[in-house]
Amino acid sequence: MTTAEEQELLAQINRLEGRISRHKAQHATPTSSYPRSTYRSSPYHRGTHRGSRGHAPTYRNRTLVLNGQNGQSGQARSDSPAIPNASGSWVSRTDRHLQLINSSVFEKDAQARASAIEETQRQKRLQKEQVEKNRFLNYVQKNGNSMPPLPSNSTPTASKYEITVEGIRFQITKQGSKLVRAPDDKNPPSATPRITTIGGVKFYRTKNGNLVRHGIAKAQRYVPRSGESALLTTTSRLAGGIKKVNIPCKTFSWTGSCIKGPNCRFVHDPSKVAICRDWLFKNDCPNGDACDLVHENSEQRTPLCLHFANGKCHNDSCPYVHAEHSQTDPVCRDFGFHGYCERGAKCPDRHVFECPDFSNTGVCKSKGCKLLHRERASVLRNKVISSNDEEMADLSSDEDEGAAPDDIDSDEVEEFIGNDDSDELDLSKDYIGF
Repeated sequence: MTTAEEQELLAQINRLEGRISRHKAQHATPTSSYPRSTYRSSPYHRGTHRGSRGHAPTYRNRTLVLNGQNGQSGQARSDSPAIPNASGSWVSRTDRHLQLINSSVFEKDAQARASAIEETQRQKRLQKEQVEKNRFLNYVQKNGNSMPPLPSNSTPTASKYEITVEGIRFQITKQGSKLVRAPDDKNPPSATPRITTIGGVKFYRTKNGNLVRHGIAKAQRYVPRSGESALLTTTSRLAGGIKKVNIPCKTFSWTGSCIKGPNCRFVHDPSKVAICRDWLFKNDCPNGDACDLVHENSEQRTPLCLHFANGKCHNDSCPYVHAEHSQTDPVCRDFGFHGYCERGAKCPDRHVFECPDFSNTGVCKSKGCKLLHRERASVLRNKVISSNDEEMADLSSDEDEGAAPDDIDSDEVEEFIGNDDSDELDLSKDYIGF
């Protein structure tokens, strides 16, 4: 071996010894970020005899890292637990305690929970319907009288059992879920009471003058509840959605929003909302561009100028509508209830912020009505209260859609009754007079 080769080999040995020395110096006094425990690694303390040496200190999770190598990856593999790759989308939920759930897991859990809730509500609905049906049939059985013999020309499918409600004869069909007027009954459909109670069970009138049980009416559409507005029932959702009506929503038209959202049965048209009163009266709105109402003068949503009606308006930039009207003209129902009228200045009725029912008739039947109720002497003098208020209270009229729902469509009710096609009732007496 030549002298040059020996010198190069010695130089490599020296460099290697230096690296080993530096490595030993770095790991000779290891430091820990955790306080040293007074307990040993063994669960039980072992005594030592006198003169023996103590156990060497135990260092756990130590990894040898050479210079020039990345020790983070190796340490992460040995020390850190495996973390599953998440989608990065998380949802927080408070259910007895705050939870952080992955979005995919949350969606599955929410769907399963919604299905369980719907199934529970469906079971409760079926139980209530069965209770209603049994209550009605028991009432018929206990309070019935013998029925007159059926005519010979009666159809084989005609019901053998009937009851009389306010002088109108009804045949019991669908196991008591539906009461159909007798074929020879000459009364008009409006003669049927809108709501009646038979044996503790409510029945609602249909458009054909028949009666359907309360549970069936709930499944078909909204049913009013005392002290509450019309609510959407779970059965109507399960039956295929909401029965929409082509009537503007009063709440949405006046405020620009509706808490029922897509579950509201009335129409939400953002182009037909009322004008912002703050902007109209003060020419300023605290909500600015975020206001849900309209900041624009148009004859469809702007009220009449009262001074112009008296011939005293001299404001060239008057924001109100100038149209010829008399104080005796009736108040427009579309403008009064919704703040918008398609006819605009051509409307024969007055566009004012008043309750149309109270201003035109002197009577407002809407509970909790927030519109202005202005009394006029001419209306009070001409107001005549009819002794029979049945026609005004009949909610089949299109003029009073806010007090209660429309009559039920007999054709649509059939799908909610089910398969109770049998008209055979276990009744000993099947004629009832009221």
